[in-house]
Amino acid sequence: MDLNQLIGRATGLAGGAGAALLKQLQHVRVPGAGQASATDDPERAAQRWRAVTVLRDPAEVSASLPAPLAALGDRVEVRVTPAPGDRGAELAARYRGTPTEQQVGDLRAALRESKALLEVGEVLRMEPQPHGRRAATPQGAALEGAAAAAPREGVL
Repeated sequence: MDLNQLIGRATGLAGGAGAALLKQLQHVRVPGAGQASATDDPERAAQRWRAVTVLRDPAEVSASLPAPLAALGDRVEVRVTPAPGDRGAELAARYRGTPTEQQVGDLRAALRESKALLEVGEVLRMEPQPHGRRAATPQGAALEGAAAAAPREGVL
């Protein structure tokens, strides 16, 4: 085996070992540090609080709920607390009971839209696209799919 093959094999083994270690560390609970919801069972993860930091005074945010959160009505619990580091308000919400995956996505979208309304006064949209349709390429199709999932799953 020549030196290049040896280095390639060692690199592959080290990468595999590192990936295995990171996978194990994702499931370690450190007292007081919490755990990512991605590693929890789906029912527990669905019941977690979802939060956004809003660059507004907490009293202004709690005065009246923005329309996207108000539309969810009594199905959600909402709390407003001062954000860490004196950075405005933390607007958090979660469903009462166990929500579906669709409802969790709707809640995440409502929180992001609420943040935009409170900070900017409007929710910016990327549809309809001012430049027309994307080319029918694999990359264009992937981007279209990501853009369609973005309102519930996060910002691109």
